[in-house]
Amino acid sequence: MLLKLIRRNRRLAERRSPVYDKNRYAKALVYAFTAFWAAYLVFVGVSLSIAFREGISCLEGYDALNCGLAVFLFIDFLVRLTFPLPAQEIKPYLLLPIRKRKLINAFLVQIGLKPFNLFWLFFFVPFGIMSVMPLYGIAGVVGYAAGIWLLTVANAYWTVLARTLTRIHIAWILLPILVYGGTLCLELGTGWVSSLGMTAGEGMIRMKPSAYLAVVSAIAVLCFLNSRIQQAAIYRELARKEDNRTRRVRQYAWMDKFGETGEYMKLELKLILRNKTTSTNFKTLTAITVLFALMTFWMAAGDDFDSLSGTVHFYCVYCFCAYGVAILSRVMAYEGNYLDGLMARKGSLYNLLKGKYCLHCLLLLIPLCCILPSAVWGNLSAGYVFGQFFFTAGVTLPMLMQLALVNDKTAPLTSSVWGKGQWNTAYQSVTVFVALTLPLLLNKLLTPLLGETAGNAANIALGLAGMLSRPIWMKATCRRLMKKRYAMMENLRNTR
Repeated sequence: MLLKLIRRNRRLAERRSPVYDKNRYAKALVYAFTAFWAAYLVFVGVSLSIAFREGISCLEGYDALNCGLAVFLFIDFLVRLTFPLPAQEIKPYLLLPIRKRKLINAFLVQIGLKPFNLFWLFFFVPFGIMSVMPLYGIAGVVGYAAGIWLLTVANAYWTVLARTLTRIHIAWILLPILVYGGTLCLELGTGWVSSLGMTAGEGMIRMKPSAYLAVVSAIAVLCFLNSRIQQAAIYRELARKEDNRTRRVRQYAWMDKFGETGEYMKLELKLILRNKTTSTNFKTLTAITVLFALMTFWMAAGDDFDSLSGTVHFYCVYCFCAYGVAILSRVMAYEGNYLDGLMARKGSLYNLLKGKYCLHCLLLLIPLCCILPSAVWGNLSAGYVFGQFFFTAGVTLPMLMQLALVNDKTAPLTSSVWGKGQWNTAYQSVTVFVALTLPLLLNKLLTPLLGETAGNAANIALGLAGMLSRPIWMKATCRRLMKKRYAMMENLRNTR
C-alpha cells in the first residue's frame, strides 16, 4: 500500500512539473538510447560466447565469463555513480503517521525493484543461451539469469550505501577504495576472486540453494545497513544547524587579470567550493579521478596493456569528463537560486557562461596532470591523452553547456542526502550519456579508419575547432536563452 502511494505521488509530481511536456520528448530519446545499448549488449553477449567457445579450450564459456564477475560488478558500480541518487522526497512523508523505519524500508524496496537492475540481462541471457543451454537446458539459463539479477540488486544497495556515506562525510570515499583495492590485491596475489566468481556462477547455473542464499544474505545485510545509516542521515539533515563559523575568505586575486570574465570565474569557483552540494561533488570527483588515474597507471605500465586498453581508455575519458558531467551539466539549475540578480544587468548572462566555460577548461588541468604519468612512464599514448583533453574542452563542455536551454528547475545548494532530486531531467541523462560514450565511439571508429596517430590528431582538431569557435556558439546559446528568459525565470522561481 505504501509503495503504491509513493509511486502515485511521484507520477503526480512529474505531471505537475512545469517541464512535463518537455520531459516527454526527452524520455523518448532515453528509450531510443536504451534500445540501442540493449541491442549492443545482446550482440556482445552472442559474440563473446562464440569467442570463448573457439578461443578457450580448457574452460567452458560460462566459466571464463564468471571469472570476471567482479569486473562486471565494478563496471556496474561505476555506471551507477553517474546516476543521481534515488529521488527520495522523504521529508513530506515525515509529517504523516507512518513509522520512519517503515518509510525508509519502502524506499529501499523500490531501489531493489528498479528496472535498471534487469538491464544487464540483455548481455547475460543471450550469452547463457549460447553457452549454458547446450549443457544445462532452459533451467540453467533461468537460474543463471536469476543469480545475475540478485547480484545487481546487491550491487545497487552497496552503491547507495557507499554514496550515502560519502555524502555524509568525504572521508568515507576510502570505503569503496579499500574494498576494490583489496579485491584487486587478492586477485593479483591468489586469484581467489576469479575462483569465487566461477564457483558462484556455476552454483547459480546448477541452481544450488547455497549460491542464492549467500547473495540474498548479502542483500539483507546491505538493506539493514542502509536502513540504519539513512535513518541517521534523516535526523542529521533535519537537526542541521546553521553554520555561523568565521571562515577565511579567499579573494582569488589572480583572476582579476581576466577582467569582468574573471569576476564570473570567481563566482563559479565560489559556487563550487562554498556550497555543500557542489563542494561534496567536487571533492568526491577529485578523489575518484586520482583513484582512476592510479588504476590507469597500473594497467598502462603492465605487460597486458593491449587486453586492458578499452578499460584504460574509459578511465581516461571518465577522468576528463567527471567535473563537467557532475557540475556543468547543472548549468542554470544552481544559478536558479539567485538568477534574478544576474539578469538585472545586460550582458551578465553571456559573461556568466563565458566564465563557467573558462573555469571548467582550467579544471581539466587536474585530470591532465593525473593521467600524464601513464603516458610518460606507461604504454598509454600521449596523443590519446591530449586528444581527450582538447576534445573535452572543445566538444564535450560546449555540449554540456547547451543544457542551459533546458535546465529550468532550481537545484539545491545546501542539501546533502535528502535534498530534492526532481530537478534531474531526461535531457540531462541523455547528454551525460552522450558525453561519456561519444569519445569512446569516435576512438573505435577513427582508429581503424585513420590509424591511431591520425585518430588522435582528429580529436585534437575537433577540440581546437570547438575552442576557437567559442564566441560563435556561446553567443548563439545566449541569444536563444534570452528569448526564453522570462519563462525560465518563472520556472526557476517556482522550483526553488
